[in-house]
Amino acid sequence: MKAALALGMVTLLGALACQSASINREHSATFEHLRVERLRPQPVAFETNSGLGDSLRLVVRDTSSWRRIWQRIHQPFIPQPALPAIDFARDMIVVAAMGTRPSGGYDVVIEGAGEDSTGVEVFVRQSSPAAGCPLSAALTQPVDVARIPARPSNVRFSDRRVVVPCGGP
Repeated sequence: MKAALALGMVTLLGALACQSASINREHSATFEHLRVERLRPQPVAFETNSGLGDSLRLVVRDTSSWRRIWQRIHQPFIPQPALPAIDFARDMIVVAAMGTRPSGGYDVVIEGAGEDSTGVEVFVRQSSPAAGCPLSAALTQPVDVARIPARPSNVRFSDRRVVVPCGGP
């Protein structure tokens, strides 16, 4: 009886795995990568000391919202840098903030974006330092900002978390 039940579970799991693989193939066949222009060209957060103390994922589709989030990001700085001009008829801004972290060594980067029939997906990498790494004792608030093509559809964020060994990747 137990053997029959186990065999049934294996068969069911195998069928689900095949169905899942089929769905992923269908999804990837219709997935179109979108242009991503990060506002900082280096592969690290746009800013590590920001005014964004809470974790945040945000899509900005107009100038007044852009001005508000830009001011929040740069709240600790006087004078604040000039607001970059964005053509919101053509592009939108995506923001990923980690919130306040207890030390240096944390990072967030918008790695890419794509679109399928369900909307836009933005890929975010969140890095944290491995245990025991020597770090600055200052609080940090990492945030990344990128420009992607404007789309009226829903935007979802997919986060990937990585732990960075002492001394870097």
